Amino acid sequence: MNKGLLTPIKEKDMPKASFILPTRNVPRTIGPLLEAIFSQDYNGDIEVLIMDSSDDETPEIAQRFPVKMVRVESGDDNYGRERNEGAAMTDGELLIFLSTDIEIRNKRWLSRLARHFSDPKVAGVYGRQKPKEGATPMEQFFIRSAYPPESHLSVLGGERLKKGLFLFSNNNSAVRRSVWEKIKLPEMLKSEEAEWAVRVLLAGYKIVYDSEAAVYHSHHYTLKQVFREYFDSGATMPTLRRGKVVNYSMGRVFLDGIAFIFKEYKFMIKDGYWYWIPYAIVYDLMKFLGIFLGSKQKFIPPRVKRALCKKKNHWDTYGDVIKEKTYRCIDMTVGGDKATAERRGKVLVKR
Repeated sequence: MNKGLLTPIKEKDMPKASFILPTRNVPRTIGPLLEAIFSQDYNGDIEVLIMDSSDDETPEIAQRFPVKMVRVESGDDNYGRERNEGAAMTDGELLIFLSTDIEIRNKRWLSRLARHFSDPKVAGVYGRQKPKEGATPMEQFFIRSAYPPESHLSVLGGERLKKGLFLFSNNNSAVRRSVWEKIKLPEMLKSEEAEWAVRVLLAGYKIVYDSEAAVYHSHHYTLKQVFREYFDSGATMPTLRRGKVVNYSMGRVFLDGIAFIFKEYKFMIKDGYWYWIPYAIVYDLMKFLGIFLGSKQKFIPPRVKRALCKKKNHWDTYGDVIKEKTYRCIDMTVGGDKATAERRGKVLVKR
């Protein structure tokens, strides 16, 4: 781990943290999650906003804790819009975005996320994710690959931004409110947090990945579910891939995918999961098919797209992968003057 990156945890003057938690029918996980949040060893104020669309006992369980409840309509919600609306209802200096199916097992987890904001140029911090017990070998390998044990810092021009798609995950993240007020989460089909991270980097801010701020999170996707997840991922890739900023062609996506699969199967053999390989081949084919078809979504009729993707109502509401057709980082407070910001902003134009 990059020890030089990590900021020591201070025991006082910790900023107020506002948790924004969209929930729908999560009665098994919402109680333990809220218990872990309110048990944090954190020397600062905490508020929790629950944006609930459940039709089960989830809200009753949540109301056992000192939370603010807001009822929202059910449906294929847009994560960017929903989290923006939730952030506007809170007042903490830090916005904490989480998936409600994570497990927090460290009472210093929040302090580890918050410590980096002593640097005024840090816009966001995301923490490590570890697979839960019982996760499939495919999910184990993906999570361990995406969230390594080494922490790192990302800045404009850094190799991580140049060499491929940039990762930032609101499954386990903290965002500086003052930056969010200037650069909101985009309303996208998927990967809105990664798009937001690229935008704040282009505006001159920093993004931190802290492997010590870890949570446990994994999924058990069926073949149909993994296809739909990766269809949505493939549809958003042209937005995330900016030729002059993120040099990551679809050819590179394919080659990196092949390399990933060989490493995945090697992991399965080494760790005794060799009997999963036949199923993993089909699983990975579904991922590739989803990415390929998703990347061609502009040529697919809306009715077919609704059948193939995860968020079916997205196409009725937006008509495209992303709501914003253009975006320019001209309100710049760090890293340069307005002319520099405008020059960088032009790179972000999506036509």
